[in-house]
Amino acid sequence: MREKIISKKNQIRSIVFMASLMAVTVVIVLKEYSIGELIKVVESIHVFYLFTGIALMFFYAGCQAMNFSMIMHRLGQAVSYKNCIDYAYIGNYFSAITPGACGGQPAQMYYMNKDKIHVDISAITIFLMVFESQIVIVLMGGVFAVLRFSILAKSAYWFIWLLFSGASVMLFLTAVLSALMFSRVMIPFLIDLVLQLGVKFHLFKKPKEIKEKLDILIISYREKSRMIIKNPDLFLKVFAVSMFQWIAYCLVTYLVYLSFGYRKNDCLDLMAGQSFINIAVAAVPLPGSVGIAEKAYLNVFGQFYPGEQLPSAMILSRIINFYFPLLISYIVYAFAHHRIMKAQRRSSV
Repeated sequence: MREKIISKKNQIRSIVFMASLMAVTVVIVLKEYSIGELIKVVESIHVFYLFTGIALMFFYAGCQAMNFSMIMHRLGQAVSYKNCIDYAYIGNYFSAITPGACGGQPAQMYYMNKDKIHVDISAITIFLMVFESQIVIVLMGGVFAVLRFSILAKSAYWFIWLLFSGASVMLFLTAVLSALMFSRVMIPFLIDLVLQLGVKFHLFKKPKEIKEKLDILIISYREKSRMIIKNPDLFLKVFAVSMFQWIAYCLVTYLVYLSFGYRKNDCLDLMAGQSFINIAVAAVPLPGSVGIAEKAYLNVFGQFYPGEQLPSAMILSRIINFYFPLLISYIVYAFAHHRIMKAQRRSSV
C-alpha cells in the first residue's frame, strides 16, 4: 500500500490530476477578471508582508517537526530534528497530491520504517499528532465562530453547509483516532478483519506467521499507548505547538491583507475567515482542496477586499500557504528519499 502511494507513476498521476484541477479553477474563478488588472494589483503590493508569510509557512513545518521529535523522544526513539523535518515535509507533499490527504501518513510511516523506526512508534506518533491537530483546527473554528459570527452570517449558504460537513468529518476522524490510540479492542479487531479477508481472497501465504508477528507488534503498540496516557504533559506540549502551528497558518491571510495596504479589519477577522475555510475544505476529498479552497476564499474574503483585488489576494494566499510549500515539500522529499535509499543500499552491502 505504502509503496503504491510513493511510486513515481502514482505521484505523476496525482500531480497531473491536481494540475488539471488548478487549470479548471483558474478558468472558472478568474474568467470575470482581466489578467492585466491582476498583474497591476500584484505590482502595487508590499512584498515584506509576503516574505513574512513565507517565513510563517517554514515555521508551520518546523512545528510539525518539533511534535515528531517530542513524541518520539518521549517514547524512547532516538531521532534527529533534521529527520523530523524530512518526515514533516514528506507528509505535506503526499497529503497535497492525494485525495483527502490520505497519502501523507502512510508515506511518513514508510520512510520512518526505512530509517529503522518501528511501525508501533511511527503509528502512535502520527495518530497523536493528527488527533491533536484536528482538535486545534475545530477548536479554533469554534472560538472564531463565537468571536466573529458576523463573518459566517454574511457567508453563502453552501459555505455554511460545507463548514458543518467539514466539522462533522473532522470530529468523526478525531473519534476514530482516539479509538485507535487508546482502545484495547480496536486495533486487534481491525487486524483480525484484515487477516480474515486476506485468507478468504488468498492474499496471504502464511497467515499464522503474520498473525504471530502482528500480535507482538500489538503488545508493543499498547505499551507505547500507555506511555502516552501516563504522560499528560506531552498532550499539552503537542497541543501548544499545534496551536502555534495553525495560528501561523491562519496569519498568512492577514499578512496578504496587509500587503495590499488595508488596515480596516483586524487580525482576528482574517484569521477567522481562514480558520473557517480550513474546516470547510475537509468535507471535499480533492488533492490539496484545489478548486473548493479557492471558491471558499472568494466567498469568505469577499467581505474584506474590493472585487478587483479579491482574486489577486486569493492567488497570493494560495501561493504562500499551499503551492510554494508544496514545491519545498517536494524538494525536501526528493533529498530525503535519496538519503534514505542510499543508507539502505549501504546497509545491504
